[in-house]
Amino acid sequence: MLTASHHCTSEYKKRFLFYKPHLKQEKFHAASTKAIERLFLAGNRTGKTYCGCVEDAIHLTGVYPDWWTGHKFNHSITVWVASENYEITRNVLQKMLIGGYSLDGHFTDGLIHPSLILKKAMLSGVNGAVDYVQIQHSSGGVSSLYFKSYKQGREKFQGARCHLIHLDEEPPKDVYTECSMRLADVDGMGQGRLILTMTPLKGYTEMMSYFLEHRVTKKKAEQGEIQSIEELQQEDEVIRTDPEIIFNGKYYIQASWDDNTHLSEETKQQLRSTLKPYELEAREKGIPSVGSGLVYQVMESEFLVEPFEIPHYWPCVFGMDVGFFAPTAVVFMAHDKDNDILYIYKEYSVTEKTAAQHAASLMIMGCDWIPGVCDPAVNQGSQRDGEKLIDDYAKAGLKLNKGKYAKELAVDSVLERIRTGRFKVFKTCRKFMDEWRGYSRDDKGKINKGRDHLMNALEFVILDGLPMSRTKRQVEMRYNYNDKPRFF
Repeated sequence: MLTASHHCTSEYKKRFLFYKPHLKQEKFHAASTKAIERLFLAGNRTGKTYCGCVEDAIHLTGVYPDWWTGHKFNHSITVWVASENYEITRNVLQKMLIGGYSLDGHFTDGLIHPSLILKKAMLSGVNGAVDYVQIQHSSGGVSSLYFKSYKQGREKFQGARCHLIHLDEEPPKDVYTECSMRLADVDGMGQGRLILTMTPLKGYTEMMSYFLEHRVTKKKAEQGEIQSIEELQQEDEVIRTDPEIIFNGKYYIQASWDDNTHLSEETKQQLRSTLKPYELEAREKGIPSVGSGLVYQVMESEFLVEPFEIPHYWPCVFGMDVGFFAPTAVVFMAHDKDNDILYIYKEYSVTEKTAAQHAASLMIMGCDWIPGVCDPAVNQGSQRDGEKLIDDYAKAGLKLNKGKYAKELAVDSVLERIRTGRFKVFKTCRKFMDEWRGYSRDDKGKINKGRDHLMNALEFVILDGLPMSRTKRQVEMRYNYNDKPRFF
């Protein structure tokens, strides 16, 4: 026979009266009224996953606490929850939502009261993993909860209509995009909602850019209108989106250990002592910095500097990666010979221009006297029409030498210089840093290709640029010596 005390405890759990969200969690829930896609970007131990799972459970059961100000479903719903693989989904999301076994072998209930779980279907091939459960909704209907894994690939996220999707930790971008397509209002019951709870351990990735930035389309030039170099390089302007605002249906909030009122100072200090300095920003504050898959796993503060006027006695050289539909990318490097420090001080990245057009812009930027090193495959033809580009650039007045292709050697050279304080980048090189932050390796350790044109230019100039670097005075003296008669 059930006692009054047992009944009270049961109702306490069913109505989620045990959940007292901290300020950041409360704001995250409230934003669901208007935001379709929400990101809880936070450090470890901040309650981000728990926050997302509580919201999952509330929507699945339709039992909303009195304090709830977020979106409400007045009908039974279909929910997907997913993480990096089925084992993690089982150990974290499944256990948190419907219960699971603890380390000592005892079963513990999840956020959804056991009496509301009507059916449970197990997943074959993964011990203890659940495929889906059916849950009693307060409207009288039955909600469905499916457990999924990113390892299934994008195709397994196709087809179905979902009212709510919760992704825990960073998914591949194609999986995320497919999930966002599942939210469309195809049954007349309104737009669905997508939750992403994660710690940014992979650095400033495409997923981070999707939430933390938005683009403002630049004004197109009129036919025949003359543009400056700055205007040529300016594609769509990328603007950082402020946290805790809803923009284009998206919202993100950041939380640190200080936002978790249940985390003691002693625990925080203990956690800090186990982390490397470059891990702290991501794991404590939820700030994307150095990612586990990034090529250059160093803090930006070690090499980024405020811009200054390059002294006239520092020799300069540029590296170039040619393209047409892909950008033609150029990095300018100066050498402080007294201290053996290399400075990347200027950049150029423009698409869909001919060699002559690029050369005209680059000559204004100093390439009328600065020598350059380029892609060794430049003479294999352009992406546009098969012409030998190095000849076109030579005719336009650019002094180009073919470099060598050795990515790993170049990367090692850059890292060695950073570690010894001999490589710096001006903070004004925005496009360069955008590529740097996303320059990564695949699961096999191979450097990914794609958005890497300025990185390629850097590698060419690092490997072969220094011997050919010149000051403007050196170039002028050589020309004067060759072109003018001398009387002795």
